[in-house]
Amino acid sequence: MESKFFNSTSIPKTSKEAFRTLTKTQDLKNIEDILFNFKQLVSIKKSKLTSHARQNSIIPNNQEFIENMETLLKKLQNAVANEKPYQSLFGDVCKLKEDLQVILGYYQSQIRQNQPIVKSYLKQAQGKHGELRAVVSGIQSHEKSLLNKEDSSILTKYTINFCADDNMHKDIEMIGNIVLRPCLADHSNEPGFSYI
Repeated sequence: MESKFFNSTSIPKTSKEAFRTLTKTQDLKNIEDILFNFKQLVSIKKSKLTSHARQNSIIPNNQEFIENMETLLKKLQNAVANEKPYQSLFGDVCKLKEDLQVILGYYQSQIRQNQPIVKSYLKQAQGKHGELRAVVSGIQSHEKSLLNKEDSSILTKYTINFCADDNMHKDIEMIGNIVLRPCLADHSNEPGFSYI
């Protein structure tokens, strides 16, 4: 039994069950949308992100946090797309849920504080030399008939920030649903069931 448990090629039951849950829900798509909004609403330099799952609750590098979350999400999306669960999938799902709770905590904090990061961004974007003003001026003067990728990104970020309260509340609800959804099957009616 011990050799089966430590077999490097076997996929644990926990990872198989978590994989099955991912294939039956829209969680990965919803997480992708949540992460997209978060990247627009967080300041890489100014925002204070905290995690209750870490020994030191303060996340030292916001950019690294986002990149790690994107990498983990992509890994899980690839596993589902290719129908190939892997050994550490359950742990990766748990880690992603922990990271979602960081976003949830950040949003709750920003809403409580009346959106200081969003207000700072909107003030800067609308300012005399702000990026939004340059895009709008180009549109008004008919210099731009079609927006390029950069202009589109600026307008998208502005729109998401302008509607920050609605976006945050919607994402908080989605995060709650994802985090609370069990990723393991219910074995309460299976006497003697074991994950080992």
